[in-house]
Amino acid sequence: MTRAPRTPVRAALLLAALLASAACTGPATDRNADDKAPLTVQQAELLALARFTNYRSAVGTVTATIPVKGRTLRLDGQLDWRAHTGYAELRDETPGAATRWRHLLRWNRSTVSARFNWTGPRPDKPPADGWSKRRLEPHSATVDSTLLLLLSLGSDRPENAQLLVRSSARLLGHEKISGVPVTIFSGPGTADAPAPTEPSAPWTPGRTRYWIDADGGLRRFAARLGSADTWMTADISRQTPPPATP
Repeated sequence: MTRAPRTPVRAALLLAALLASAACTGPATDRNADDKAPLTVQQAELLALARFTNYRSAVGTVTATIPVKGRTLRLDGQLDWRAHTGYAELRDETPGAATRWRHLLRWNRSTVSARFNWTGPRPDKPPADGWSKRRLEPHSATVDSTLLLLLSLGSDRPENAQLLVRSSARLLGHEKISGVPVTIFSGPGTADAPAPTEPSAPWTPGRTRYWIDADGGLRRFAARLGSADTWMTADISRQTPPPATP
């Protein structure tokens, strides 16, 4: 039986739960946000492809900047959107910090394991031992919510473009990332409210931003963490997985 396209409601509810509990203006792309019109069908179809394109690629690399209580953390690693797993190095890059640290992380949608105070280059594969494992706490820990958000950027179905047209998602502009033209979207709001029908109705920016290329590929993702004007930003590069071993 064919499954119906995934609606943005469930995706918005997941993001809302994570973002509201992890920590209206946003990145510079929110300029003149009050003037933003609802998405056209073509724009909605492009936004609808982003997470599905990641899933089809299966794996990708991520470089994320995570602000945590006055410190700047950087996450560099790999994501597997089909297996719902990640493996990365997390390090403190706070300017002027007296101490710096680097940890290896591996995680899925329920747990995270850390190899603390790693000193060498990140191995291509996770070390076999030395890990400390615990449950993810996305509702109280900014890093944990970021890890779960990154895994949520893959979906086995496109979003429902017709519902995205009626949602609070908006087109924010256009720019280039590493020379590649991208379209910038604000994702649906936390309640996935329908677009205002009155010209004077205010538009409330969502907590997510998507930079999407012409093929529906997600090049950058940003999320506002908690109630403060604090944004996590992740640059994403999809990879072609190696052929399966017979």
